[in-house]
Amino acid sequence: MNFASDPSIQRKISKMAARVCWNHPELSRQGIDQTRLVIDQGNDTVGIDDAFHFLVLGDSGTGRHRLHSPPRRIAERLLPHKSAAAFLLHTGDVVYLVGAMDQYRANFLRPYREWLHYGKDWKTISPEGLMFNQPFLPVLGNHDYYDLSLPVALIAGLTLPFRRHLQWFDDIDAGWRGSRQGEAYACVFLDVLNRIPPVKLSDHLKLHYNAVWDGHRCLRYRPGVNTRLPNRYYRFQHAGVDVFALDSNTLITPDQATNNQRNLRRDLRTLEERQSVVYRRLASSSLDENHRDDLFDELETLQEECFDLQRQIKQINQLKQSEWVDHEQLEWLKEGLIRSHRDRSVRGRILTMHHPAYVTEKTKCGQADTKAIRRQMRDVFDAVVLALGEDLGQARPVDLVLSGHAHCLEVIRSHDTGHADSHINWVICGGSGYGLRAQRREGAELTEQTVDGNSKVVATSELFIGRNWPAAGGRDSYSGLRVDIAEGRPLSIRLTPLVSCRDSNGWLDADPESIRLRM
Repeated sequence: MNFASDPSIQRKISKMAARVCWNHPELSRQGIDQTRLVIDQGNDTVGIDDAFHFLVLGDSGTGRHRLHSPPRRIAERLLPHKSAAAFLLHTGDVVYLVGAMDQYRANFLRPYREWLHYGKDWKTISPEGLMFNQPFLPVLGNHDYYDLSLPVALIAGLTLPFRRHLQWFDDIDAGWRGSRQGEAYACVFLDVLNRIPPVKLSDHLKLHYNAVWDGHRCLRYRPGVNTRLPNRYYRFQHAGVDVFALDSNTLITPDQATNNQRNLRRDLRTLEERQSVVYRRLASSSLDENHRDDLFDELETLQEECFDLQRQIKQINQLKQSEWVDHEQLEWLKEGLIRSHRDRSVRGRILTMHHPAYVTEKTKCGQADTKAIRRQMRDVFDAVVLALGEDLGQARPVDLVLSGHAHCLEVIRSHDTGHADSHINWVICGGSGYGLRAQRREGAELTEQTVDGNSKVVATSELFIGRNWPAAGGRDSYSGLRVDIAEGRPLSIRLTPLVSCRDSNGWLDADPESIRLRM
């Protein structure tokens, strides 16, 4: 029995498009680009080559541990760096388990209240129409799209009053509802234009879409005034650095199926049987906190593996391969990167999304989702290099890729892959609150099979912080990240991990040395 349901790619695209009135005639008439935003800097003037820093979180939206909230602890670690930060990027899975609106207060507003306008009133302010006092810029994670399966919803809903009354130290992060196919995330973070009466739409657009970028009007992000995002994927610029934020949930199309349907269904039944075993073990009242965390992590991994197989089965039964791909978003990214490289005022490019293309965390390194994102990024980057030719020079398509999904903090450098994703910095920041995971037993090197059947190292992990991180001495190690962009050109990036470890004796800060990325 699946604990959650995952909408199809087509459903995710269509639902989000309807919420933001994608390509509405009035938006076209006013010349509005719904994928860009300009962040209002107030009275401060930011030069295109100025130094700045920003913060990163990911996979944080849990209220599972009531007495020692890891999301709150990492938020507190970021606070000394907040006031001067240009923005904060969240790499997805903003709220567990299923992105439900009724989980936002405990799992999002409470830990990040210092980033909220009127954050002292977090217990009473509505998550809908949320406003931030500094730019807080997320991307959608897979859990932000999930809905509870009916049996789990009934169990979770019926036990909710008892859980709240007893103040269980271990909660399951679920009530009656799910995300409603991403609706909760949209209502919290996006400019949901389909809720505006048609007669008021034109005035709304004139009021908030008054910034101009490359001759197109776009949304103005104004901390304390209007902190909405224009779309599920978007881009912005700060101090000469272009940031592209993707919805990777619609890019995880399965590859051509290598197994027949009978084998896929057999594997799916095996996973579902393992899920049932985990459910029965979770029902035991004798579990300690660490054992229960392990089971929740195993359950989440099994769920994602089930979704992988279900997508492949559906592909065989109903859809052609091309219908699974979010071509519009991929084309947008390709064209955006090409324009960015041709703009001489731009000195660097950062890409952020939920699913990683390279990772050595044990549950994600071999997942079909990871392989799909790697394939999609290679196709886009190859196309960018082909279009730019010699104009690209020694530059890479992007300078840094930030993602989450894997519950760790990891820094990976790709080698010569035979594609344009070679020699790029890939950073996973997904250890900011939910259950941590260990690095795979095979270690730090990621390999692929070449056409002649040999094995080739395509990437190496240079830092891995998660479960069993040696420096933590057996403690669980949660993390956020500070990213510093140095003044001038060429682009220079330094990473500062902010790590807190916990055991039965409490919290201990254990920050590794900062890392200057090779460009």
